[in-house]
Amino acid sequence: AIFTQEAGLKAMAVVSFPHTNTAPMGGRARSSRRCALIFVGVAVLLSLATDRGNREDFQHTQAFAAGPFGTLFSQTRNAGLVVKQSGAELSSMKNPGRTVSDTINTFYKEYPQPPVLPMDRSFLVDFMTNTHLTIVDARFKYDAVFALGAVTYYNGLMGSYDKLTGGIGASEKIFNAFCKALDMDPAQVTADAEAVRAYAKATPPGTILTHMEGTAAAPDKRIADAFSGIGSSLYGTSFSIGLFT
Repeated sequence: AIFTQEAGLKAMAVVSFPHTNTAPMGGRARSSRRCALIFVGVAVLLSLATDRGNREDFQHTQAFAAGPFGTLFSQTRNAGLVVKQSGAELSSMKNPGRTVSDTINTFYKEYPQPPVLPMDRSFLVDFMTNTHLTIVDARFKYDAVFALGAVTYYNGLMGSYDKLTGGIGASEKIFNAFCKALDMDPAQVTADAEAVRAYAKATPPGTILTHMEGTAAAPDKRIADAFSGIGSSLYGTSFSIGLFT
């Protein structure tokens, strides 16, 4: 396979018709000549077979390029050229929904200074990301139980923040920025959470169960709406915490 067809034929000619050596050859020389002829012949056959295989592969490649896949590749290439020539930029297309990055950027705009402590920042961003992904889900519906869960989780996370920083009201400011970053009203979230907490303290467990099952109506419409959406709305982290608080 190393020899090309032309090189193989030239080698065979040289071995078959020597021009300089006219002396009689012994048995060992004739045997060596015979082996050389066999080797050259095999090389020529392999070269011919390789050339034929290359031609067939090339024909198959042309057929593939002319087939449906080739058409698809051509259309894709042409579409790319049209986009490039028209000056359109895919990067200029905007996502209509809010992203996690948008929410986090809004939070830092609402609470630029002083910076959140590193030991609390990662947990806060994780909670914000989880809440963002819950809110942007089409199945999500805000209710008072969700508010109670969000407030309870935040207080458990940042309850001792003011003591650590030596400041007054820093935790509340961070919570307000947290709610605004998620397009929620901090005052409403706090009020709804307090309403559900007061209802849970004043209502016997058996009565709460009947309200949840729908066999009796809850005294507060906000709580009744929250219970009515248990089977249809999104069951997220904050809702589950609020439900079991």
